Amino acid sequence: MIGMRAFGFTSHTRSIMFHVRRRPADHGPRKRKKKPVKGAGGGGPGGDAHDHRPRDPYFLPDRLPFLIELGPDGSELGGTGRQHQLHLNVTEVGTDRSTHTGGQSLQLFGSNIQPRHCVIAHTEGIVTVTPCSRDADTFVNGQRIYETTILQHGCFVRFGRIHNFRFIDPQQDERHHLIDSSRTIRRHAMGNYERYPAARDPILPAVLEFREESEDAFLHAITTDLDPTDVQFKLAPTYTLYMAARFRASTHYRPDLSPTDRAHRLTEMLTKVAAMVQNVIHSRHGDPTSLAFWMANASELLHFLKQDRHVCGYSLDAQDILAEAVQVAFRSLVDCMQAELSTSLPMFLEDRDDINEEEGSTAHVLSILTNTMALLRRCRVNAALTIQLFSQLFHFINMWVFNRIVAETHPNFCTRVWGVRLKRRLARIELWAEKQGLELAADCHLARLSQAAMLLHSQKSAPDDIATISSTCFKLNSLQLRALLEKYQPMQDEPKIPQDLIDNVVAVAESTADGLAREDGREVRLEEEIDLQLPFLLPEDGYSCDIVRGVPSGLAEFLNPLQHAGLCSMNPQPSSSGYWTIYMHEQDMRPPPGPRSPSVMSNRSMSIPRGEPEIHIIQLHKSNNGMGLSIVATK
Repeated sequence: MIGMRAFGFTSHTRSIMFHVRRRPADHGPRKRKKKPVKGAGGGGPGGDAHDHRPRDPYFLPDRLPFLIELGPDGSELGGTGRQHQLHLNVTEVGTDRSTHTGGQSLQLFGSNIQPRHCVIAHTEGIVTVTPCSRDADTFVNGQRIYETTILQHGCFVRFGRIHNFRFIDPQQDERHHLIDSSRTIRRHAMGNYERYPAARDPILPAVLEFREESEDAFLHAITTDLDPTDVQFKLAPTYTLYMAARFRASTHYRPDLSPTDRAHRLTEMLTKVAAMVQNVIHSRHGDPTSLAFWMANASELLHFLKQDRHVCGYSLDAQDILAEAVQVAFRSLVDCMQAELSTSLPMFLEDRDDINEEEGSTAHVLSILTNTMALLRRCRVNAALTIQLFSQLFHFINMWVFNRIVAETHPNFCTRVWGVRLKRRLARIELWAEKQGLELAADCHLARLSQAAMLLHSQKSAPDDIATISSTCFKLNSLQLRALLEKYQPMQDEPKIPQDLIDNVVAVAESTADGLAREDGREVRLEEEIDLQLPFLLPEDGYSCDIVRGVPSGLAEFLNPLQHAGLCSMNPQPSSSGYWTIYMHEQDMRPPPGPRSPSVMSNRSMSIPRGEPEIHIIQLHKSNNGMGLSIVATK
């Protein structure tokens, strides 16, 4: 256990500081002297029998939060389910009966239960559960958790595969009744009162309705007529359109329609939406802000449509259009950024040594990269798209500078001085990339320029240097090595490069780098290709819906003008579990125990049968302190 001692002061100009220090091993609880109570017998066993001080309600047995056992399928067990009270301490859950918490443990056995599975902490009104490892299967309201999670009254908790519990907190229950007593009275009158109500329904956090006659005006308002700079929550169009799709798929839209007509109208609307998004991207192909905004929204909406188990089969045309739109936006944004870089890269080859880096040869290039990253993050572009875009930009920098070194005769960059300059300037870009979590992308796509700089400033006169050059410049093909070595202009203190050394280095490259290029179907050429020969890949994960809970901040503000104009109406669903992935394929389809309230997004007529997915388990290790955007190669 860790003891906390607070030190500090309060004033109008200062603040409170807390220092958390580890409790000494010989530390024992401080014993307080009990004040004798008048008329009591002092310190005997009944000495505090007449103590009329109010007791802490959290210590009262009937006020403690507790876990009540459910059946393996999540069903209520009536009066047979055991209860486990959660005292003001830490309760360890697992197969071991731990002695670390004074005997307070919940011992479970069975499939996927670890010896120390998780810990439940109760600290005066707040109860949290924390898995002890990533292998400890712990679920709250059907969602797998990996970090500390606060338990709300009535939530559904599962340890392993078969141990299901309902969390009950009488204190939260009382607060709930005080805050929402009128709702409770109505429930009593309707005969639909649950003793332990919980926000656990498998429905979206909010629903949106729009009228058929104003559909075009509504869709144009959130696509073609939208100014991205006015949108606070940049993915608001995606979440709006997804709610619109769920409404159009539900029986609350035109209950008189047959399932076939409903499906046809849904398909028509989604195809129209995708075409409008695509047209916006084409019309704004020179505006980086709009391109990043719509690339993010198109990819997120595509993910929603592909993963929604009810909508996916009726949105195939829309998915194809959106996939193409994402690629067009990506390519157009790359072109915009490359055009900006091409105006700044001449400074990268200025014949000077930097004194002040803020005005140095790499300052403008780094400024463009920084602004591009800020734009992508502001628009909440998927991390995989961010990596691919910066791979294109790093390749462009590599191609632009490298081709001028090997092709231009004046000025001659093939000197030791330029080797040192290039290495120093590339190091600044690589340091920037490392801070952004893009170090692997930079290492990969700046490799030829980096190895050329290394070759220019290294030793290359003795036969022993052949092996060193071949091992450190393995990315350079035979034509590139010959050009760099034959163009090299030695300094006054350097000997001329022997011709046999050049021939030997080139011969090694012909059997290694050239051979690998031909195996990959690439031409062995002197200059680097303008385009990066990598296929564009749509991300499979890392989307916002995996982390967004409840109604996102800014979504209501985005929809307010549309609601005032009578184009749509959005209403939060208080009984929702808060997840936007609730209708997605990979979600646990078992309904939570107990009755659930009806959802306007419920759909019975449009579900599509789907086979069990094939599961592949891989483990990725990231050792650096980047921000999680690194490319990780897996086979």
